[in-house]
Amino acid sequence: MLKLRMSANALRSLLKCERGMAALEFVFLAPALLALVFGIIIYSIYFSALIGVRQAAAEGARAAVAGLSTSERVDLAQKRAKQVVDGYGRILGSGTSAVITASSDGVGAFKVKVSYDMSGSPIMKYGNFVPLPSSNVEASVVVTNGGY
Repeated sequence: MLKLRMSANALRSLLKCERGMAALEFVFLAPALLALVFGIIIYSIYFSALIGVRQAAAEGARAAVAGLSTSERVDLAQKRAKQVVDGYGRILGSGTSAVITASSDGVGAFKVKVSYDMSGSPIMKYGNFVPLPSSNVEASVVVTNGGY
């Protein structure tokens, strides 16, 4: 009976002890906080790449307005969109190049479409612990050919 009473006292003192509580709380909260921080970093890089592709399409369409013929507009649009995509460099990833299509629809509008496969990007390779969006980023812009 005496031994049982001592173990109950030892158990009570053990439950009142707060040494190591900070380490225990850190063990439970650190993985969630680290996943949140890395998720923010991964999505900020993804949205930066998305903005870059959209800007490339818009700049290509803006440059195409200066062309006099359809072939000249296509050439101007593709060159300018490629310059913008190349300016983003490693944010978009490496190994692939943007697919830039520019065409006239024959009804007085000109369309520039830029698509980029980000599967070679480090965020798509190593960011598997958070839900990732599609690795294919694309944007298109339509401008009128001008005139009345």
